[in-house]
Amino acid sequence: MTVGRLPDHPLTAARIAGALCFGFTLCAGAQGDFSAFEPYGDLRLRGDFVRDLPRPVDADFERGTARLRPGVRWLPHDAVEVSVAIKVNLSTDGNGRTRFNQDNEKADDVLLDEAFLLAHLGADTDLLAGQSALPLLLTPMIWDQDLRPQGVSVRHGIPTGVFSSLEFQGGLFLGNHLYGDESVIRAAQATLQLGEGMDTAWRFSLAWLDFSDLDELARKGLVRTNLPAADGTFANDFRLANAHAGVTLRQLGFPVRVRLDAVRNVSAGSDGFAGRGDLILGDSRQDNGIEFGFAAQRVQREALLAAFSDDDWWFRTRMRGWSLWAGYGITDSLRVRVSGFNERRDDAADHNWRALVDLQWSLD
Repeated sequence: MTVGRLPDHPLTAARIAGALCFGFTLCAGAQGDFSAFEPYGDLRLRGDFVRDLPRPVDADFERGTARLRPGVRWLPHDAVEVSVAIKVNLSTDGNGRTRFNQDNEKADDVLLDEAFLLAHLGADTDLLAGQSALPLLLTPMIWDQDLRPQGVSVRHGIPTGVFSSLEFQGGLFLGNHLYGDESVIRAAQATLQLGEGMDTAWRFSLAWLDFSDLDELARKGLVRTNLPAADGTFANDFRLANAHAGVTLRQLGFPVRVRLDAVRNVSAGSDGFAGRGDLILGDSRQDNGIEFGFAAQRVQREALLAAFSDDDWWFRTRMRGWSLWAGYGITDSLRVRVSGFNERRDDAADHNWRALVDLQWSLD
């Protein structure tokens, strides 16, 4: 379990909060108060098929992976939630290919997934401390939702009408990436939502992320498609601005979602822009739900920090490509999804292909 490194770091409080979460859970269990506990988690089985990589060796390969995330929530009070979960990863190819596969996690591992305290300080204000999914809603170009940073954040919402709201979030996080990563992330986001719960709902957001302390990430081989400096670290800093606009339409009897994202690394003199568009029809997260999706993205080399991008895409920067997917909700908790990716790295003449076949079960 990767918890407890860097004891003198300013985010030690976040790690202590995670430990307290686990301790509180054990204490409550010992007292027999199981009525306030809720199990949660998920299981994902995946087939991964890669073709035509621009490499002289292992240009084509297949692998299988399994991920299990069991956890428990403790709800001792209406205003308090404590959650703890572990993660078990298994694969057919092992940890020796983690860097080659561009993975954001080790293929075979048992580790702490979440340990956090969520406190509702008021009707529209929340405090989150510990190790959890990043609370900001970001484009997959910037952030892989499977990552679990450690930190402290605050969210405050302001109702602006019956069907609209304005929300502010900000926090300080440890990246908690592979191989003893020491990165620090300062992040903030403002979100305006219009028409919430109506047939036409809009979402607009602006986010700012400042990554620092990246030398260890580079030394462990996670520069990836970013530009390396002469000493092997990163050639540029990463201070990212992300503008998002999205609309959900429900007039057709199924949701239609359109999303647009633009990213600018203000620390990069050139090659610092990225853009992505999504069109999603339907929703597979329900019984007999059907979903079709399309996404296209163009990411310049220094537009974002490649190590933290969604690892379903083989290349994270210095690339252009598109993805198609289809999903079906077998039940409310079980669904299957098939995704295809077509990508081209800027310095390569040909496109590479990837297909992912996922069977996912969720307890939530």
